This record gives sequence, structure tokens and C-alpha cells, in this order.
Amino acid sequence: MGSCARLLLLWGCTVVAAGLSGVAGASSRCEKACNPRMGNLALGRKLWADTTCGQNATELYCFYSENTDLTCRQPKCDKCNAAHPHLAHLPSAMADSSFRFPRTWWQSAEDVHREKIQLDLEAEFYFTHLIMVFKSPRPAAMVLDRSQDFGRTWKPYKYFATNCSATFGLEDDVGKKGAICTSKYSSPFPCTGGEVIFKALSPPYDTENPYSAKVQEQLKITNLRVQLLKRQSCPCQRNDLNEEPQHFTHYAIYDFIVKGSCFCNGHADQCIPVHGFRPVKAPGTFHMVHGKCMCKHNTAGSHCQHCAPLYNDRPWEAADGKTGAPNECRTCKCNGHADTCHFDINVWEASGNRSGGVCDDCQHNTEGQHCQRCKPGFYRDLRRPFSAPDACKRKCECKEQILGNAKAFCGMKYSYVLKIKILSAHDKGTHVEVNVKIKKVLKSTKLKIFRGKRTLYPESWTDRGCTCPILNPGLEYLVAGHEDVRTGKLIVNMKSFVQHWKPSLGRKVMDILKRKCK
Repeated sequence: MGSCARLLLLWGCTVVAAGLSGVAGASSRCEKACNPRMGNLALGRKLWADTTCGQNATELYCFYSENTDLTCRQPKCDKCNAAHPHLAHLPSAMADSSFRFPRTWWQSAEDVHREKIQLDLEAEFYFTHLIMVFKSPRPAAMVLDRSQDFGRTWKPYKYFATNCSATFGLEDDVGKKGAICTSKYSSPFPCTGGEVIFKALSPPYDTENPYSAKVQEQLKITNLRVQLLKRQSCPCQRNDLNEEPQHFTHYAIYDFIVKGSCFCNGHADQCIPVHGFRPVKAPGTFHMVHGKCMCKHNTAGSHCQHCAPLYNDRPWEAADGKTGAPNECRTCKCNGHADTCHFDINVWEASGNRSGGVCDDCQHNTEGQHCQRCKPGFYRDLRRPFSAPDACKRKCECKEQILGNAKAFCGMKYSYVLKIKILSAHDKGTHVEVNVKIKKVLKSTKLKIFRGKRTLYPESWTDRGCTCPILNPGLEYLVAGHEDVRTGKLIVNMKSFVQHWKPSLGRKVMDILKRKCK
């Protein structure tokens, strides 16, 4: 492995590596924007190739190499057979440890002109750079592609060619900065040990926030593919005029290093294995990059891509890798009566972009955007904090007085009998006041009662914490009750007769009052 590739592997010496690895700062608690440790995504995963040397039978192959002064050494030849471990050169050899097993490699079948190498990931990952170290001469043309939808569609990252214009009809980034094709890594020299290095955040992406949508589009991958399109021979082979034709027509690669990290939107510094994923066994021990984030900043999801259930008071955002702002999800104000909430854009805009959380399935007999009030049929117990599970108590179950025989009605000695319409009810804390419109006076005694607006005072609010009998605003009732002569109040209590008004009921009560209650 060359010095630049070794430095990249050891230090991640690219702008994106600094951006993704450095956002967490010295803190391991992920207080600011943070990212999990980077590593080789190929470790512990299966690399695919179209062919393998000796996959059907033993094959002979040869290689040239150079001295330090670029003079050619004599070729070395050997045999390969995919079925024999000591003669096999399988795709997995590209993904073993470059330090512990530096001389292992994958090799294609002989006379293959086009070859494909592919890495399939079990989840979305950040991809920062690729390092390939060839044992054969580097290709005269190749393409690096990525997929973000598990192989359904592909998009090129970079084209590589000895002549970009002639091969692909593209400009060369050696002459034009930022071009999608390069001739930098397509020389036939060195005949072995040649490197191909691709940085995912080369200009114009290298100064961006690594968690911005623009950069995510560049970095996020589910699959990585290299298409080897055109072989080229070692110049030593062309110069060796005395050498008989030998077996040099194959691709061979020592290392296929895919640097990257778990994709967490800046909201996690550790990851765990994706459920159901089983890593490929490989010799030695190694740090494997896992794919499921252990989310911080009140976020949730495999990639911390949404807010946790009770933290949707503001829109979800990725962390800002440029400023370090964590952009935490904010808790909804549900007063302890809900386990989840959702973000509502209309509520957010109506609040002036201050709060958009709406509590889901309010518990403990509460309701409202923030579970901030008791449901109909329940009252607030002021002796308990509103966050308490028993803060809202049931409305009394009111037992209606039934108009039975006339003797029982008269025996109640009601001081007033009225036809009323309920206008409104007001909780005064210690009592409730019900505003009514008196539409007809059937009976009054000491207090003079006239048609028009008046207030009724249900005693049961003080006694029982609720209004009995039930008086619903907007409805008409026949009410028979007692007067408080000292205060001048018309009292409604559990002894009162209250029923929805019907003309037949009114006629019956009038008849009882005139003929029976003497």
C-alpha cells in the first residue's frame, strides 16, 4: 500500500473525515453535533465480483513488477484455484485487514475484459472515500457508482480513464477542477501496487455542513460498485520482446477500502448492528461499522431521522456539522397526560413558529392540544397538581327527579317553577354560576321573579365538585327549586326538579300547581 493510501486509512486525511469525525469535539456525550467512529465499511460484509481466478479449474497467471528506478523485474508466475485455500484469490481478500494481511488479493478470471466489484450494505451509510490498491496494472477505464435505494437505481460518482474525452466524452479534472472524470489514477505504472483514491467530498462539497441535504445526497449510500471497463498491460510486457506470451490478462486488487460511518444525521456517536444482519466471518479481529444509530438529542429512528415520540414540538432537523448546533428535538407540553405527540405545521405557523406539538391520546380524563383541560363530564380537583393522574375527577352521576304523583311534587314545596333557557355556565373556583333566560314563570313565592335574564346557583358544585342536576347551555328546561331569601339567589340542588322542556310537561306541571298544590 502506498504512503498516501496508508495515511488516509490511518488518519482519514480528507476534509469530509475531519467534518464527520470532528463534529463531536472532545465530548463523548454527544452534546453538540456528533458522528459515530469511522471505519472500513467493507469489513465484515461480503464483496461481490463477477469472476474469480480458478473458479472452474486451476489457472496459470503471471505478474510484472518494477524496481525503485522503474526498471522491470522478471515476471513471476503461479497457479490459482478458488476451491483450494492456499491457491484461492477470492473477493473477500480485498476486505481483510490491509495491515495484518497485506499480500492477499482478489483476482479475476483470465481474459476478462469487463469486471464488476460490488459492496451491498444492510442500511444507509455515510461514505467518505474509497481506496483501491491494485496488484495488476490499473484499468485504462473504470467507473465508480453508488446506489441510495439498495440497488434499484445507480448514479456515477467518478469516471477514471487514461483519456477522459476519448473514452467517456468528459472533461478531465486534471485540467478542470471539479470535473467528474480524472486521468490521475489510470497510468499503467506502477505495474503492481498502483492506487486509486476517491474522496466523496471533493470540491465543490468540501466546505459544506456534512449533514446538509446537499452533502447527504453526495455521501449517503446503500451500495457501492466499481466497473472495470478496460484492461491495460504492464509496459514491461511490451518491452520484453524475448518473452513468450504468458498469462497476464486479468484484473487483481489487494485492497478495497470503503471509508465511512453509520448515517445518523449528526445525532449519535455510537451505532449497533441492524436487526437481523449477520456479519461475514473474517480472519483476525477488526472494528466493524454498524448501521443502526443510538440516537441522542431526543431523536429516534434507525438514522435518527425523526423526533422521539414525545419530542415533536418543533420540526425535526439534522444537526449542523459546521457550527456544531445539535438542533435537538423539543418536548411537547402535555402536562404528564400523554406518551406521544405529533408536529402540526398549521399549529406551528399559527404560533409564530414557536410551538407545533399536539399531544396524542390524552390520558387521565384530559383533552386539548396540551392535555390542558378536563374532558366534559370531569372537573379539576384544585387540591391536586394538574400533572397528577387524578387531577380530573368524574362529574357527578346526577339522579333525575321524576314527575311521579302530584302529592310527591307538591310535598317538595318548591318556591319557584320556571321555564328557562341555559345561556352559559361559569366556573368561579368555589362555585359555579349558570346564566339563564327565564321564558315563563309558573310559580314564585317570596322573591319576585320576572321573565328575562337571571342567574342560577347550583349548590352541588360546592358540595360535590360538579353541577347536578345537569344544565347544558343552549337547551330549555323546566326547573323547580328553592329560593335563598337572605341572598336573593335561586338555588339548584339535588332536590330540585329539572327536566328538558316539553309543552306537555309544562301543561302537566301547571295543572298540578293549580289543582293539587293548595
